[in-house]
Amino acid sequence: MTRSTPAAPPRTGGAVLRRAVRRRLRQEIPGFLVISVWQVSEAAVPVSLGIIIDRAIVPLDPVAMVVSILGLFALFIVLSYGYRFGSRLLNTALHREAHALRVEVARHALLGRGALRGRTAGEVLSLSSSDADVTALVFRQLALGGSAVIGLVVASVYLLWTDPFVALVVVLGVPLTLALIAGPSRLISRTSGAQQAAIAEASAVAGDTMGGLRILKAIGGERWASARYRTASQGAAHAGIRTADVSGRVEGLGAFAIGLVLAAVVLVAGWRVTTGDLSVGGLVSAVGLAVFFAEPMTSVTMAISTFARSHGAAGRIATFLQEPVTVPTEDADDASDARAHALEIRGLTLDGDRVLDVQVPPGHLVVIDAEDPADARLLSAALAGEDGAGAVRLDGTPRPALERPLAHAFVSAPHASDLFDGSIGTNITMRHDGAGDEAVAASVLAASATDEVLEVVGDGLAHAVREGGSNLSGGQRQRIALARALHADPAVLVLHDPTSAVDSVTEWAIARGVRTVRDGRTTVVLTGSPAFRSVADTVVVVPPAPSPTDGGAR
Repeated sequence: MTRSTPAAPPRTGGAVLRRAVRRRLRQEIPGFLVISVWQVSEAAVPVSLGIIIDRAIVPLDPVAMVVSILGLFALFIVLSYGYRFGSRLLNTALHREAHALRVEVARHALLGRGALRGRTAGEVLSLSSSDADVTALVFRQLALGGSAVIGLVVASVYLLWTDPFVALVVVLGVPLTLALIAGPSRLISRTSGAQQAAIAEASAVAGDTMGGLRILKAIGGERWASARYRTASQGAAHAGIRTADVSGRVEGLGAFAIGLVLAAVVLVAGWRVTTGDLSVGGLVSAVGLAVFFAEPMTSVTMAISTFARSHGAAGRIATFLQEPVTVPTEDADDASDARAHALEIRGLTLDGDRVLDVQVPPGHLVVIDAEDPADARLLSAALAGEDGAGAVRLDGTPRPALERPLAHAFVSAPHASDLFDGSIGTNITMRHDGAGDEAVAASVLAASATDEVLEVVGDGLAHAVREGGSNLSGGQRQRIALARALHADPAVLVLHDPTSAVDSVTEWAIARGVRTVRDGRTTVVLTGSPAFRSVADTVVVVPPAPSPTDGGAR
């Protein structure tokens, strides 16, 4: 089967917006055309009134009056339904693109190697919510702004046909107004980007605070956490004020320019009536169009302002999407791999310029005992595909270069695993489609000592789990996370301190259970646990870096 190559992610905010427009053309083009019909109908209302005055009211023609009333009725029907259905199409494009961007950001966060490096969960949440929504606003503003320009052109052409002097005021005034607005609007993109970044920071602080709320209360850190969030929130508020200030100045400048154009049109049209060059109906049409000009010109002003905000938000998303992702292919849906794989760590640099080399033969259980916790964290990150992953090789292939299905057969379970809102079963199987409480192998439950947890909770795998596992103890959460890793049954499994929160008796039972369940599969356990050391095929001890007082020797 031919493997499709995923398209490269857009590199700039402009590229994100162009891609968005291209993939929503089915809604954008019809929506733009229908909205343009509505805008032209709006411009036709004062024109129609002027014609009715000249053709029906002034001559006192009853037939023309009846025809005029029927024509106005039809015009308002087109006007009403044009806006309704045009807006529906544009909102469809807007919400679908916002959803697509949210999925893309979430997918990248899950599959992108190093995508979360230097970012908190709150920042990613802001990208997938606020930034995605602001970026998608480009559809509505492009259509409304474009239709406003068409309305202005149609009105200008009619004025040119009616009276060239009035048309001259419009033809010169409108472009100058738009040029006056376009320059300062560039500031909105920069201030909006800073605002979104400040919102992301506030979201990150809030997420961190709520995640560690129980610990903060236990150590009396509520005041510190409150002050930290207050600082971040005030930063977001100040950034929002700056964005609103710039946007308000641009809109105010646009309103002032619009007022000048309107005043000039009314004065010139009134003068032309006094000279007899413009009829009464023409005057009504000219004044009506002058009033009409305020709406499309405001729409153009808002479109420019909103486009600048969308560009800033899209730029943040583009920056986030630069890390490469591992995309599943149609011929690699099954992640299981019955083969044993050789794992090798070659030239991993630790603190103190130490270099680690480890060979893990296929099907072996190897314990790596890093006496310095910092070394264990660095090694865990490298095995998980983050910093230092280039030193990790699976069957001779560097970790960052692994492709599915091999990449998906390499699972690294972190020391602190998250649990999700659902049940114990869904947290083990990671299926939330109604089949999450399906039977899990008894060997997996026994090996992770989760069977003891099920006996305590009473309702087994269906027992409800709150967000973050807040209704479970630390040891219970750790056993369920271990059961999840064993249930996945990957060809290569890395465990980081899987028994740090359980008692010694349970730890020995888990070590023997993991040994049994993982028999014939490549397994690496980062721990100093005597229980795991006793069942391992090989134990690798990583001593800490020598202190300066040791004279460079241990």
